[in-house]
Amino acid sequence: MPNEKLSDSEAKAILLEWPGRTKIWPPPGGTGYWIRAQPKSGSKAGPTLSAPGASLFHTQPDGMWLHFRNSESCDAVIVEVCGTTQNLNDKRSRYIPASHSVVVRCPLAWLLEAMPTKAGGNAPRWKASNCFAEEPTCDVAVPVRHLRVLYALPDELYHKWCIEHVPTGQEFFCPHSSLGSFRGQKMQDFLKRMSISSQFYLEPEV
Repeated sequence: MPNEKLSDSEAKAILLEWPGRTKIWPPPGGTGYWIRAQPKSGSKAGPTLSAPGASLFHTQPDGMWLHFRNSESCDAVIVEVCGTTQNLNDKRSRYIPASHSVVVRCPLAWLLEAMPTKAGGNAPRWKASNCFAEEPTCDVAVPVRHLRVLYALPDELYHKWCIEHVPTGQEFFCPHSSLGSFRGQKMQDFLKRMSISSQFYLEPEV
């Protein structure tokens, strides 16, 4: 039976079972892959989020998938696993659109580290993303263009909170017990709604 209240370590273990490279969120323009940045699966420190110009107080989400637009910007899907209402309120405050813009900082070592690709192969993350025109030579810090955040709440809190509150346009919610059902059709359909493409009636002509 799925756990209705996950510990931090249990939640991150589940998120590590989600794909490291995916198109579950249709990529903008139809090209490239979303690459898992958190929780980290290799030995190198993964990307973090911060306010523009900030050198301290970086945010490291529980889960983060990035789709790059070369070295110019990126889109981000965040997963935050919350244990209490206070924890949820704290995490929500980091992503409120009106507060500030967000920058993602990707260490060069992380971009160059090999990750699994299809057919049992491996490739450095920058290449596996199929989003970069050339190999990066330094850390990459780019603004986040499109942001979506999925908050996972203990089942009891989820059912109470969702009755009382209205999410912003970038927020999505699920109970802890559903976090491990990534490959289930219901969860797949839910996650696909987080894509930027779901906001447009027709695919743009390029």
